[in-house]
Amino acid sequence: MTHTTSTPSFALFGQMVARAWRVFKNRRQFTELTHWSDEQLKDVGLTRSDVRRALAQPFYRDPTSSLLSASPALNRRLSLQAANAPRERANLTLVDTGKTADNGQIAA
Repeated sequence: MTHTTSTPSFALFGQMVARAWRVFKNRRQFTELTHWSDEQLKDVGLTRSDVRRALAQPFYRDPTSSLLSASPALNRRLSLQAANAPRERANLTLVDTGKTADNGQIAA
């Protein structure tokens, strides 16, 4: 009985191929932004210079990864927080209108 084991080189090669495909796909989709108007780019928080700067990077770099570091507009709008981070509690104020329900409870 012969055992075949996957060596790390196969795993690394697979990761390289997956990354190359992702970069190619993202770059191809990102070039569509060059055809958008300035108003459309503004709607998604980008400027034409952001798009040009991201596409000016070498072909093997993912243009979408440079957007967060390059665009101050996106940095201001995105306030990322961990899903399990504590959140502020809402301040609730009880307003007494003087009216009570039939059973003596205050309506919500």
